[in-house]
Amino acid sequence: MKKNLMIRIITGFRRDQHYTIDASECHKAYFLFLNPDKRGIFNNGVAIIGSDIRGIEPDFNATMGWNPDHVITGDDMNQIRSSGIDRMIRDIIVLAKRVAQSNNPDIMKLSLLDDKIIKLLG
Repeated sequence: MKKNLMIRIITGFRRDQHYTIDASECHKAYFLFLNPDKRGIFNNGVAIIGSDIRGIEPDFNATMGWNPDHVITGDDMNQIRSSGIDRMIRDIIVLAKRVAQSNNPDIMKLSLLDDKIIKLLG
């Protein structure tokens, strides 16, 4: 079963200040974080100003299809690790940081899942 990998953008401490985006757009979140004066809109409609971003992290609950209020246990983490989801999200985050730091507008327009990104990064 193929999971849709998800990332959480944190803009504050309250639960309503956590936004979930598709991992294929993670580089846009890092670009906004590195450029706090910029604004961005994600495919799911979330609009964020870079200076508001406090954190970017994997959203395992959304990826696994669990309730957002579910507290992840050790057994849950074992399930996440055994399915390889933790590794896949980590790899996406590493790639997203590289893309965001490249400041290449052609790469920023692409999905992180597009094979052209690796070629353009070199």
